[in-house]
Amino acid sequence: MTPLASYGNSGTSSNTNVSTSVSLSITDENGNEIVVQGIEIIIPRDPNLIVPPMILQNVTSINSTPHSQLFYLHYVNITTILSISVHLELQPLNTSLAYLLIYKFDQIPQLNGSIDGWTIFCPSNLSNDNIYTYFLNNQLTKNHRSLVFGLRELNSSESTINPPITNQKYNFTSNYQLRIYTSGCYYLDETNQWNDQGLIVGSQTNHNQTQCYSQKANEFVRNIEQY
Repeated sequence: MTPLASYGNSGTSSNTNVSTSVSLSITDENGNEIVVQGIEIIIPRDPNLIVPPMILQNVTSINSTPHSQLFYLHYVNITTILSISVHLELQPLNTSLAYLLIYKFDQIPQLNGSIDGWTIFCPSNLSNDNIYTYFLNNQLTKNHRSLVFGLRELNSSESTINPPITNQKYNFTSNYQLRIYTSGCYYLDETNQWNDQGLIVGSQTNHNQTQCYSQKANEFVRNIEQY
């Protein structure tokens, strides 16, 4: 185990220079290195890392403001040299409400037009701490500069099976809290630079750990995280 990981010239803003690194080699009984095409590593986050609090979204106050928007939009900057995953956490103040989420990379999503994905948050899917989660791995965000996602509260007349197509503007009856964080899986290549080729951030990534998949088990794999 190396006490400090080399900073390199990755261009990332994460503090790789204060992290430890681990190098792995898989060998046969004769000491010859074996190349394995797939490996999974679970990496604990720094126990001193402070998870930021949820940020209250006072969306009910907007109802009194004239608008024609179908969704309340949030913008996430994902402009990085190395790829990152995006994790969305939504905590409704009224846990009986359902929400529709749509998103588009680099543009504003339009339900009747172009979107890159969508999901419905139903009360039956709430976690034990009353949080909805949505995960986009680093393969989806790669080569994009931004993520724009829209939220609307679903009323009793809107479908919770298929994405409702409606021309009615959003109307929130309750506020919600939101937290967004990113994670990444990187290794030091032969030139001692951070690289993300062949690495995927897994869906088991959370506040306490990062799940990394590697297609080359004989390369050094590690994670960095930022909030």
